[in-house]
Amino acid sequence: MYEKDIIIAPISALQGGSINMLRLSGEGAVECADAFFSRDLINAPGGRFYFGHLQNKNRIIDDVIVYIFRAPHSFTGEDVVEISCHGNFFITEEILNTFIDAGCRLAEPGEFSRRAFLNSKMDLLQAEAVADLIAAKNKSAVKNSLKQLHGGLSHSIQSIKEKLIHLASMVELDIDFSEEEIDIIPYDEIRKEIEVLTDDLKRLINTYHTGKNFTSSSEVLLLGKPNVGKSSLMNALINRERVIVSGQPGTTRDHIHEDILIHDHLVRLIDSAGIRRKAEAIEKAGVKRSVQLIEDAVLILLVVDLSQPADSDDSIVFEQLKKHHHKIRIIGNKKDLSVHPDMLSTLEKYFTGIPVIQVSAREKENIDVIHDTIGAYLRTHTEDHEHIITNARHHRLLKQCVTQLEQTREAVEQQLGPEFLSVDFRTAINYLAELTGDVTTDDILNHIFSNFCIGK
Repeated sequence: MYEKDIIIAPISALQGGSINMLRLSGEGAVECADAFFSRDLINAPGGRFYFGHLQNKNRIIDDVIVYIFRAPHSFTGEDVVEISCHGNFFITEEILNTFIDAGCRLAEPGEFSRRAFLNSKMDLLQAEAVADLIAAKNKSAVKNSLKQLHGGLSHSIQSIKEKLIHLASMVELDIDFSEEEIDIIPYDEIRKEIEVLTDDLKRLINTYHTGKNFTSSSEVLLLGKPNVGKSSLMNALINRERVIVSGQPGTTRDHIHEDILIHDHLVRLIDSAGIRRKAEAIEKAGVKRSVQLIEDAVLILLVVDLSQPADSDDSIVFEQLKKHHHKIRIIGNKKDLSVHPDMLSTLEKYFTGIPVIQVSAREKENIDVIHDTIGAYLRTHTEDHEHIITNARHHRLLKQCVTQLEQTREAVEQQLGPEFLSVDFRTAINYLAELTGDVTTDDILNHIFSNFCIGK
């Protein structure tokens, strides 16, 4: 249910900045702000800044800048007041409490975006793009979210939906003229159009493998047997001492991670427990977690000691990784000592065609090459599609729509009557309508917007 009361919330981070911002939205928001502002806001035109101070019971709370948005020319479509105050937590809290005591309500998570959707300022795909934009972890994700926020994905979905509506209308017209034996639209034409639309939807669905990682760090796993220099390499990559380095095998018994920015991508580097045949009980738990990390990682940096021949512990790791050939890059550490030919020949046997990047973690030699390799891999796997699906809800509804259209195509091939096709088309159309929010329920909206942060 749409509550039209005045809501308020901070719309900036409450710590670390010199300025904090708060937003009021709802019928009477301007009048409410006017009651505590030193200048007249009731008659103030929208689209302007006003400097003054907020006061409560003749006591100044803070010097502030107020910006007025008059409905419907605002983010929510309602009257909106945005207040910029000094970036002090206690000042911000007092401003919040002042307006709450005056009858405003603290906004729920995502409530500003929800009101924008309910007031037709944006559709549901655009509203969800707000959350995706804030959570984006690389520049490709930012670019994709901005395109979605500006309606790019919505227009594509709307185009497909309109074509389905046209097909449905032709089929229903066929029902009306069935007794007159007039063929409104040939079944072969329906089949071809369904195949084209299905292919369009499948292309969108296939981008989800890329898009689902847009709102989380890309996990890059350092893996190898103990004592090959994974911890030293981790420290070299992040350029500081994050991991204890020791000559004793098994020092890293659990995985350690660090988030760093590499070529416009937020990367989570994970230093895993070394995998070896004879491991202590506490090591075995870390090794078990490493096996799961292998499955989850976007990229695996296989770290080997170039100065030694490959042994049985190396073979255990290599066997474990063979099936992940597509996401492995080999880092040959300790090149400053020597390069043993047996290690290179063994690597070629297991990982044919994957070059070995020879580095020295101790001397920090060729560390920039590893950065470049990670960046190049991530760029390749966030390639620039026209639209990329990032949301599990979108993925589910698009797959349901495709399944329905494939069933409709089968009905066409079986020459079933137009009344059956009409029901199938309407079901497919409803999946797309739920995607954009043309068809929705309070339960769906509550679930979607509850995942937003307060102030959005």
